[in-house]
Amino acid sequence: MQIEKCIQKFLLYLERQRRYSQATCLTYGKVLQKFSNLFKENATIEEFNFSKCREFILEQHKNKLNPTSIRLYIACLKSFDKFLVQQGILKQKVTLNLVFPKQPSRLVSFIPQKTLSPQELAITENDSLIQTRRRFLLEILYGSGLRISECTTLHWNDLDFKNLLIKVLGKGNKERLVPITLATKEWALAYKAQLEKNSLMPTPTSFIFVNKNNLPLNTRTLRQDIYNILNQIGWKGKASPHVLRHSFATHLLENNASIMGVKEMLGHQSLSTTQVYTHVSAERLKKAFQQAHPRSGKKD
Repeated sequence: MQIEKCIQKFLLYLERQRRYSQATCLTYGKVLQKFSNLFKENATIEEFNFSKCREFILEQHKNKLNPTSIRLYIACLKSFDKFLVQQGILKQKVTLNLVFPKQPSRLVSFIPQKTLSPQELAITENDSLIQTRRRFLLEILYGSGLRISECTTLHWNDLDFKNLLIKVLGKGNKERLVPITLATKEWALAYKAQLEKNSLMPTPTSFIFVNKNNLPLNTRTLRQDIYNILNQIGWKGKASPHVLRHSFATHLLENNASIMGVKEMLGHQSLSTTQVYTHVSAERLKKAFQQAHPRSGKKD
């Protein structure tokens, strides 16, 4: 079988069976197309081997691609390799000895708790449908730590107002239950009332975030909603949905939440992914110590 056909088959598998997001499928497609350029036209899958994979990754190092991107390239090759073995196209994996570069340490950005005070964003009688939607969206992202892509697939019957829970369809088509705040419930009901007022009658199985034609909104529109509302409340930093997810995790850990609990709520597969937020808290504690402790070594 030709390598190009195997790549197409793999991408369809990610999209239709693994239910990967359109953005992820597009990224993997670009990486594998770039990889396929190493081969001659009509090359067969038998030419897919460790030597070619190593050559591809070394080329990225020479081009000074950052370690995070190189990790993505390797993950893509390993996932493709695993698929080929599962499908019986290859007898054994060829990428086992591909080593991920060390992940550079980084501190995530987040919004201070006082900036997200509910008093700053109280419900008013003059709120429009769009204003209410934006406020409700902010509450879901910050109150429950959802990804913006997860919000586009939410239905009204995913919200359990009685038990204050929301059912989320996350990466890899995995479902998880996450608590919601009382403020989320309040804004959900306000938003639902606005939908009804505008003749967009929500049903249990209809999408939550919809346009004027009652069709689900895409991530681009919801990102713009967050950008607008964060600017509205005076936030001067990066105004993105992921900043709210970062804030959710950081504030929970700062208030002594279990890191395993935060991991489950975020839908992380690996604890190491969640641990970046402990670094944020640790840095803040260190800074507070240096500023306040008489023996911290800080000069006057």
